[in-house]
Amino acid sequence: MPDDHRRLYAHFATTVMPRLVRPNCPSECIDQSYMLQLAHVFSPLMAIMLAIAAADLGREELAMDRYLSSLHGLQEALAEVSDAGNEDAFLATTIFLCVFENLRSDGPPSIGLHAKAAGVLLSRRHPGEASQSSSQPDKVFERTCAESFLYHSTLTMLLDPSLDLVISNIPRCLVNMPAHTSREEQDVPHFVLEESYHFFIMIAEVTRLARLSRPICPAERQTWIRLQAELLQYQVIGCMDDPMKSLYVYTLRILLLKADSTRTVIRRTTEMRALLQKGLSTLETLDVQKYLIGYSLWPMAVLGAIALGEDEQRIIDGIIDPWARAGRGQAVRLRGRLKTIWATPEDNQETLLLRRLHLLMEMN
Repeated sequence: MPDDHRRLYAHFATTVMPRLVRPNCPSECIDQSYMLQLAHVFSPLMAIMLAIAAADLGREELAMDRYLSSLHGLQEALAEVSDAGNEDAFLATTIFLCVFENLRSDGPPSIGLHAKAAGVLLSRRHPGEASQSSSQPDKVFERTCAESFLYHSTLTMLLDPSLDLVISNIPRCLVNMPAHTSREEQDVPHFVLEESYHFFIMIAEVTRLARLSRPICPAERQTWIRLQAELLQYQVIGCMDDPMKSLYVYTLRILLLKADSTRTVIRRTTEMRALLQKGLSTLETLDVQKYLIGYSLWPMAVLGAIALGEDEQRIIDGIIDPWARAGRGQAVRLRGRLKTIWATPEDNQETLLLRRLHLLMEMN
């Protein structure tokens, strides 16, 4: 391995890799040595690790070179195996391809195909294996890949319609936890996700309904009613003591209001504005920097889309700014999208919030 690549690998292992699991992850559950070892025997995995490290250091040309090398190498390797689902190195490579796409700031990410591939590989693994709790490196690997798939596919679909179909293929073996956090689930540490698998799937379901530009059909209405009840249940069981989770509840309710064609536009937008104010108040006591960037930015996207006043927009932009100035692709893209939305002419005040949410989810 060339010295330059060796330095990039060291940067990935010591600086980048720790940022790919949640900051407060239990120390016994952050041993990613197994995944790092796989890179030494599977060159496409090593290539994408180097690409991520190069992107993190602002070396865009080298990052793209290693990214393309990883893609080509993975395609060649897939043509030579019959059971890719049980090849750990293949799964790790597809997960890191998703990570790289989210890091890019040079244009819209192409995460859909990689997320779909990761979902297919996960679905072909032994049922239940990914949800077992263990601090052994290979089990840490299983849980990290499963949770990373949910993390990237659910949170990114707000800004990427291509992921609406990907989320339909979530392997059922990954979502056999109870609907709401129980004592048993609390005993199973999460490596990437801040909440239960079910909570992230709920985010995806709400997003998919909110993207519809037509009135929802009877079957979708039943889904809407179920999701509304689930959000209320999260409030009942005390999740509102958690500022970040309460922020998610507010923003998910905003998206459900967009999909609720049974209410008048004025009633929906009035409730949206009230939820925005609750969200902004919550931000005053919340340190978003202590969470993974994608998890923090998701509610900022929804709140930012309906922030009308300059003061409201300044609050949202101020939260995104540190990540954007650091060149983090997700933050750069979100800031650009919000600035475009904020600059959109206000032709019809009555439908303005609905149109801005539509722009958020459909803008290329």
